[in-house]
Amino acid sequence: MIGIDTNILLRLWLNDDPAQNKRIDALLAAHGGMPGSLLVTDVVLVEAIWTLKSAFEQDKHAQLIAVRSLLEETAFALEDREAVVAALGLFEAGSADLPTAWWSQNTFDGVATSPRPSIEACASCRG
Repeated sequence: MIGIDTNILLRLWLNDDPAQNKRIDALLAAHGGMPGSLLVTDVVLVEAIWTLKSAFEQDKHAQLIAVRSLLEETAFALEDREAVVAALGLFEAGSADLPTAWWSQNTFDGVATSPRPSIEACASCRG
């Protein structure tokens, strides 16, 4: 399992850096065929969504598409998939931003109880 960082998610979603995109494409080609082989932790996901909104001015619709793309791709393992799905529902139905919805979901429903998978650093993904 390889841990995906915020920069990788942003480059994947925004497709705005050709050099980084080549590295991401290579990572996905090498490891994306195995279900659950690419871990996105809660902190990375929340930070990436917050950055989409604040730095890249992506609207609610774009944020929903971004998170759904992770949920639909079997190569990505989310630290707490159920909390992400629940937060998406809160975000879609309400006025809170996605990081706030995720945080309230985890605060009120408790922290993930499943053991955390080990993370292998991806040196080739860093520029």
